[in-house]
Amino acid sequence: MGTKMTNEAELIIDKLNAMNGFIDEAESALEKGNIINLSHLDDEVAQLCAQTLSLPPEQAKSVQPIMANMIGKLEALALSLQSFQAQLKEKTK
Repeated sequence: MGTKMTNEAELIIDKLNAMNGFIDEAESALEKGNIINLSHLDDEVAQLCAQTLSLPPEQAKSVQPIMANMIGKLEALALSLQSFQAQLKEKTK
């Protein structure tokens, strides 16, 4: 018997998809050497995680693959930011 997705779960999935799109754009901008504003990212990710934890378990499971994708993208972005920072330090020597 399947579990019907609630509006809250659908909203979280929409937000996660939007966040994944933003992370992709940030990664692309960084690759082009553009500095990006990520000051809001921690709070938004924390909020999405908290909202996901408030879902019933079956619905949280449906959110998990998208959340895992976002986490992977965040890890890749973090590595790119470290590389970008190292390149900037080299240029200023």
